[in-house]
Amino acid sequence: MIMKKIILIFLLGFLIGSVTYGQAINKSKLDTLLKKAKQNHSEAVIIYKDNKLVTEKYFGIGQANNKIESMSCTKSIVGLAVACLLTDKLIDSLDIPVSNYFPEWRQGQKQFITIRHLVNMTSGLQNNSNASIEIYPSPDFVQLALTAELSGKPGEIWAYNNKSLNLMAGVIKKITGKRMDIYIGERLFRPLGITDFSWSLDSLGNPHVMSGCQIKPLDFVKIGLLLLNKGKFNNEVVIAEKYITDVTAPCKQYQGYGMLWWIDYEKTISIIDDEIINELTNADVSKDFIQKAIKMKGTYNSNDEYYAKIQIVFGDNPWEYINETLGSSLRLRKKEFSGKVTYRADGYLGNYIIVDPKNKIVAVRMISHQSFENENDNFVDFGKQVLNLTE
Repeated sequence: MIMKKIILIFLLGFLIGSVTYGQAINKSKLDTLLKKAKQNHSEAVIIYKDNKLVTEKYFGIGQANNKIESMSCTKSIVGLAVACLLTDKLIDSLDIPVSNYFPEWRQGQKQFITIRHLVNMTSGLQNNSNASIEIYPSPDFVQLALTAELSGKPGEIWAYNNKSLNLMAGVIKKITGKRMDIYIGERLFRPLGITDFSWSLDSLGNPHVMSGCQIKPLDFVKIGLLLLNKGKFNNEVVIAEKYITDVTAPCKQYQGYGMLWWIDYEKTISIIDDEIINELTNADVSKDFIQKAIKMKGTYNSNDEYYAKIQIVFGDNPWEYINETLGSSLRLRKKEFSGKVTYRADGYLGNYIIVDPKNKIVAVRMISHQSFENENDNFVDFGKQVLNLTE
């Protein structure tokens, strides 16, 4: 009789666990995601649901103990480091002028640039979207940012800017007295149990901010788990919740970006109208590009719809042409957002952290230059597939 009860309890537990898993993650969709991850030469895919590991897969040269360059996802790590500064009261707010740390900026428009402007990508500093032209040849990334000209008024527009962000390495060192990567290792990584990582430095020893953190996939996913759990890890507070809110709050200049984290919405409407065409025309963009933009005119009710039209008008793999033409100050579309909100760290080659607060999912995908073969390996719909796992 006792044995029958034990068996019955075991079976009930198994059935309940199976039902819960079925409601949480659609196994067929998970299998599809993992199959595509392998086809796209991913090195690692790790997914958590409700703070429990769902899958940990390595492909090709990927191994659990291999560190992988996180590319621009490094920015999102730095965003959390800034939240640590706020938590520890090392800075009172994000609105402190950068000139407090670099007195040479106490003149002209640069005196108005704040830490918020750097981490929200609204500094107005001149930037070339191709980092290999200005940034990588420079021996001193911090000084390069300090001497950059202004291309716009600080705080006026959002523009993705690697050059200005690299200045945060200098700012964090001034605030903490420690090199940025050392500070992050001690203050952010150590509480997460991250001890084995490396960081790219410029010739003068400044850590890169725009990219440069090499980290193991199982440690990389902890960054997303920290965000999901509002600053807690293993029930210990690493970052105060109110500053996690700052990290994920959209900047007023662009709803799709917070403090070095991308903010995605359930629905994105893209609009290309006469205002966009006039902006491009007044900026002396090439006639070929403007003619293509005119063909794009209209309203697109999803990113898929917009990207499909992009490929019809601009051809396959058009992003280098588009990015080089638009630079950091022009746009091809206006966006309107609505619906469920998720967060994303996004790096070159298709390195991602996806955080879905509603379904309590964190997912990472990592790939290195060694595995990357063509544009398909960017796995651009990784985030979309992650968000569909529970449907």
